[in-house]
Amino acid sequence: MIRNYIKIALRNLRKNPVYSFINIFGLASGLACFILILIFVQNELSYDRFHKNSDQLYRVIQRRPDSKGADHWAATSPALASTLKKELSEVTSATSVFPTFNPLISLGDKRFTEEGILADTNFLKIFTFPFLQGDAATALESPNSIVLTASFARKIFGEQNPIGQTLIYQNQQPHIVTGIMADVPETSHLAFSYILPALSDQYYRDCIAREPWYNNGLYTYVVLASGADTHRVEEKMRAYIDRNLADWRPEDRMAFLFQPLRDIHLKSQHLKTFPFEKGGSQRYVYLFLAIGFIVLLLACANYTNIAVARSIQRAQEVGVRKVAGARRWQLMRQFLGESVIMTLLALLLALAMVHLLLPSFSQLMERPIHIDYLSNPMLLPALLTLVVLVSLISGSYPALLMSRLKPVTILKGKNTVPASRFTLQRVLTVGQYAVSIALLAGSFIIYRQMQFVQHKELGYDREHILTIKVSDANLSQRYSTIRETLLHDPHVVAMSYSLYLPTDVITSQSMSGWEGSDGKLLPTQTTGIDYDFLDVYGIPLVAGRGFSRQFGTDTLGAPIALINESVAKALGWTPKEAIGKEFNYSDGRGQRRIVGVVKDFHFNSIHQPLGLLVLTLDQGPSGYISAKIRSENLQETIAKFERVIRNVTPYPFDYQFIDDNFNKLYKNDIRLGELFTSFTLLAVLIASLGLFGLAAYSTQQRMKEIGIRKVLGASIPGIVRLLSKDYIKLVLVGFIIAVPLAWYFMNRWLENFAYRVDLDWWIFALAGIFALMIALLTVAFQSLKAAWMNPTKSLRAE
Repeated sequence: MIRNYIKIALRNLRKNPVYSFINIFGLASGLACFILILIFVQNELSYDRFHKNSDQLYRVIQRRPDSKGADHWAATSPALASTLKKELSEVTSATSVFPTFNPLISLGDKRFTEEGILADTNFLKIFTFPFLQGDAATALESPNSIVLTASFARKIFGEQNPIGQTLIYQNQQPHIVTGIMADVPETSHLAFSYILPALSDQYYRDCIAREPWYNNGLYTYVVLASGADTHRVEEKMRAYIDRNLADWRPEDRMAFLFQPLRDIHLKSQHLKTFPFEKGGSQRYVYLFLAIGFIVLLLACANYTNIAVARSIQRAQEVGVRKVAGARRWQLMRQFLGESVIMTLLALLLALAMVHLLLPSFSQLMERPIHIDYLSNPMLLPALLTLVVLVSLISGSYPALLMSRLKPVTILKGKNTVPASRFTLQRVLTVGQYAVSIALLAGSFIIYRQMQFVQHKELGYDREHILTIKVSDANLSQRYSTIRETLLHDPHVVAMSYSLYLPTDVITSQSMSGWEGSDGKLLPTQTTGIDYDFLDVYGIPLVAGRGFSRQFGTDTLGAPIALINESVAKALGWTPKEAIGKEFNYSDGRGQRRIVGVVKDFHFNSIHQPLGLLVLTLDQGPSGYISAKIRSENLQETIAKFERVIRNVTPYPFDYQFIDDNFNKLYKNDIRLGELFTSFTLLAVLIASLGLFGLAAYSTQQRMKEIGIRKVLGASIPGIVRLLSKDYIKLVLVGFIIAVPLAWYFMNRWLENFAYRVDLDWWIFALAGIFALMIALLTVAFQSLKAAWMNPTKSLRAE
């Protein structure tokens, strides 16, 4: 019996190649999209779950009040880990981790700038990264030890045994290789190539010895006892601060929160984190999953629509089978079996599409995404479950519809199907185009917002500014000489040194003690700059003066500052009134005097409103050189910078244009736009395929009517209008449904931007017109084909 069902199903596929292609290709496209998204979602949800005690591991984050309400930081102080372990019984173990900000590993003449981390001895006990050589329990006990990942060890030593070999860190510190660990899994939020002992770092030792509760610059992780209540632990930590650290920033009412390790990857967008952390977005994961379901449902709707449309053609087959003794459940099983076969064929094509698209998809998501049938035990069962679900969704209604036909009525020639089928077809078609128009509108809005971001006036110049990362203190010390040398080149207009670039000012300090402060605290962002920063970036002054070499008092580290307009406004001053005012700053440098007020500029992404900014005259051992250069002979100018800088430092020449840094701020939004556009085009393609199939079948059923109308004098445009108007009405109804849906969801997305485009009516109208044109072209092809046919052929065929 089953063999007979398969024969009939394959015979129908061969008999109707056009409809078979539309169904299989439509289902395959939907399945391929859904499988790709499912692999991505599974990858995102698997982060940090490979550690044995991942359900008990937490990262400690701190919450500080700021001018916008509250600021959350992943970075904490060196004293926190030991305090938590000592004071809280729920904490069974704790560790501290921080990145190597200026990495340079040397072996003889070989130099590598791979990213690494510094960690205390508990790190490898808490995090269960697999060890290949050495002992994880003791590998970091010596301050001059180093643990390498397997791939980094091969990169340095080739096939030699690295254990016991000596590497030089930052061109001065020798470290002996004491362990080799497996490469850090891609699903780890921490990414590094080696681990150094925290005690080997002078910054860490100084913080521990002098100011352990200040200089927040490292991550703190803890293992909580099984069943521990994180809220209770947070309350106990707050009580400890009140008892023992009452004089430590009491105005802040700082609080420590415990973030589950498994939540770090997807739920850290509100946190200020280190660059080595790979962050995802829970919102985007759910959005992509929803789009995957929608595209798959559109493909299922296509199958249902075309199967229902072809029900009349198969009505006599059903009638004969019922007369021959077939029961309803047997007919349902036959039609559902056909749906399963169709879905299996679509799945095979979909998997071929997935393997073809996976490299491009991985590149777009900026992470390796694999499909492995053997190592992932859930994959094959999931695919089979997907086949069953898709078969049921797409084939259930046609199976029920066909099995309900009455043989007496059919064999008398009245092979009509219940009128409700037409209602279902209309509903499905309207739904397909409502979704397609909503996605089109969303794509247009995302594109428009990204264009707005790219062209918005930021308050500083981004044209032809070369930025060079400074990782070597020697390079920082010799900057003045380098500057003088390079400014002799006519293609170099101006140069500056700053601790941060205008695109990523991340350091936070608090102002206090200003005139009329009454003990209040004003949190601000801050960065150190030199005398030429404002000139290089074209940032205008609105009052006072900038830092200048012409003033003998303007030396590096001098107690002077520039503020932006927002700070002056927050303090209740006009820009002119702010000049000469003094305040205390929490950077440990004491009182500062305001010498100038700069015009507000965006020093973070426009996801955030204009912030409060203090600029100081400082130059640290690491930072950035910014150079305004002319567009002529660009490569020669860059090559000259490289030659001059390579003479000073062994570090690689690391440069970018400020536009590249700017674009990184919107990397996730740009990626969303590209993916959204791809899914939109796929949805429109699937909807158009379904409409093409329906139009073809509907036209075929009305061939006699068309022939009679042509004999009676109907024109070709009149026939095209007759065959198209019903489908155009359905697209218009879909447009009416799509507009409020698109407006609601895109308005929610735009809420993430402090500065955004307006949701103008013409965007939705454009999406509707675009969908309508596609529908017209799809239907018109079949309509014109029927209208041009010789009427004698269609009448003779009847």
